Amino acid sequence: MRETVLTDKNVSLSEFDGDPTKQAWLNVVVHSREPEYPIRPFILNSWIRCREAGIDPFAKSPPQIMSEEELKILLKLNKELVEVARPIMQMIEISVKGTGFLLSLADNKVRVLETIADSEILEQANKNNYVPGCHRNAMVSGTNAIALALEQRSSVQLTGAEHYNINYHNWTCSSAPIHDGKDNIIGVLTLSGKYTGKHKHTLALVDAAVHLIETQIREHALIDESQRLNTMVNMVYNSLSDGFLAINRNLEITHLNATAAKMLGINEPRQIFGRRIEEISLMDEIQLQKYADQKDSDHIEIKFRCQGGDRSYLCRITPTVTGGKKFVGMIITMSEKNQMINIVRQLSGNHSKYEFNDIIGNNSELHQQIKLAKLAATTDSRVLLVGESGTGKELFAQAIHSHSNRSNQPFVAISCGSIPRDLIESELFGYVEGAFTGARRKGMVGKFELANNGTLFLDEINSLPLELQTTLLRVLQQNEIMRIGDNRTIPINVRIIAASNTNLLQETANGNFRADLYYRLNVVEIVIPPLCNRLDDLEMLLEHIICKQCSKLGMSKPDFSSEALNLLRNHNWPGNIRELENICERALLLSQGKRIEAAHLPIQQNLSPEGKIAHPTTMQQNYRELIISTLQRCDGNAAKTARELKIGRTTLYRKMAEYGIER
Repeated sequence: MRETVLTDKNVSLSEFDGDPTKQAWLNVVVHSREPEYPIRPFILNSWIRCREAGIDPFAKSPPQIMSEEELKILLKLNKELVEVARPIMQMIEISVKGTGFLLSLADNKVRVLETIADSEILEQANKNNYVPGCHRNAMVSGTNAIALALEQRSSVQLTGAEHYNINYHNWTCSSAPIHDGKDNIIGVLTLSGKYTGKHKHTLALVDAAVHLIETQIREHALIDESQRLNTMVNMVYNSLSDGFLAINRNLEITHLNATAAKMLGINEPRQIFGRRIEEISLMDEIQLQKYADQKDSDHIEIKFRCQGGDRSYLCRITPTVTGGKKFVGMIITMSEKNQMINIVRQLSGNHSKYEFNDIIGNNSELHQQIKLAKLAATTDSRVLLVGESGTGKELFAQAIHSHSNRSNQPFVAISCGSIPRDLIESELFGYVEGAFTGARRKGMVGKFELANNGTLFLDEINSLPLELQTTLLRVLQQNEIMRIGDNRTIPINVRIIAASNTNLLQETANGNFRADLYYRLNVVEIVIPPLCNRLDDLEMLLEHIICKQCSKLGMSKPDFSSEALNLLRNHNWPGNIRELENICERALLLSQGKRIEAAHLPIQQNLSPEGKIAHPTTMQQNYRELIISTLQRCDGNAAKTARELKIGRTTLYRKMAEYGIER
């Protein structure tokens, strides 16, 4: 135990005769002895800690007081506590006025925030520096009720010599900690009075006052939390891009967010609260009841009466029910149709992937058509792409779109020849709910709407039925469509690129294609040459295709044997670039990254002696030829042949027997 230096250590026990607590204080605090009178353990322990810390029990004033600037900051940090406690402290002060009591409020770090008392008592407190801004920490001011209330987390009353500092031996102090709604201590309330005996009711009065303060703080916290949550909900609610409109069980409007108000053209949302939903929409009570009986209803197109005219929105209607499944209203979520169409576009991948740099070749005829396509891309003129199947008509169409001022808008492609005749109209123009048997319950958006402001590529336009050609002609003239089953027109702004693998002019002469539609589509005609007319590009195309496919398959790029190249050069290429891609992919798989030989190409048996295209070979025939060529290359060695083919020797023997191959 370190030696403690005290200023009045010669105080005699005779001065404390008759008060056993004072005698115990003298023994413990002044003379470092054991108390002869039992002292409450938490007080005794506090005395010992203060004594060992060298705190002077005779000090006239606490050594630490805040500056005015620091006190101002402290009061700001504890503003709510002070504002709640002050009126309650004033009520207590009235009830004890003239009795010599001092009320004080401290924070949870034992710093005094507020003092209330008669002027005479305040003057005495000021002399002892017991003022707002002073520290009542036990390691600063010695054992005191405020510090012990925080330490014990409960109400404490200190009387006379139970205080460590002798200057407070003529006071009785009753302190109680103040908790917030989460049971955190945020402060201490203290009632101090002259020591003239026990103050039996003082601590109970402080406890009651603290209970009132805590109740109000909890209420304030609940109100603040409610307001905070309400503000957050409103901020989120009003920041959403969708409109939200709530109606009660009487179909009266109770809420709508800022987006819904804007969509309906309402400046002050409250002006429609209480109005029935039928007053602002074309839904009747029967329709709404039908939706109320369902869990929810998506993508219902509803027309609303808005300032400046009626407007249609895609809506989701969700019934609101209580825990007991009682219907109490509905929430209507409103979305712009364009917004929903954009979502469909993103999910459908309706965008162009290719540019003119992706068109490979140095052929002069091809370059002339690329030059024409680039000129067409700078305008909104309709383009007709003519070429055999597999020549890359969609590649041209995407490149034109990517090079145009619509490049940031959707590119939507549809093959008129691959869709059944009775479905092509609904694919192009869409339909409303119940338009025909088998229609989707919520209707469907057509390709024209998906392509709005962008490009619509109509591949194999020559396959379009005559009756639909008339409808398409009207769309091109009026720039508007009508969904199947609807009676409203929808304006569109779409750039049309059409493609045909036949001579459309001849088709018009044969009566298979409308001449007026042909001239509407054929503003700029681009004729894509077939591969057989641009064999000078063959090796460049082979290099490009093989590199792309090797990258995809994760294998090194093989070379072509001279026999394989000659076979490719002499082929008629009825399938054009698409056929070339398929042949390269198959050859890569069969060669397993090694040199591609003629045996790996599925076209070696496709030429008749007259040079005409024969019937294609079967997979079994190709496999037989592959085994024969590999056996020949391996000089009939079965083990080596099996290794090259990456099959077991037993499998090789079985296949040789199956195909009638002799060693």
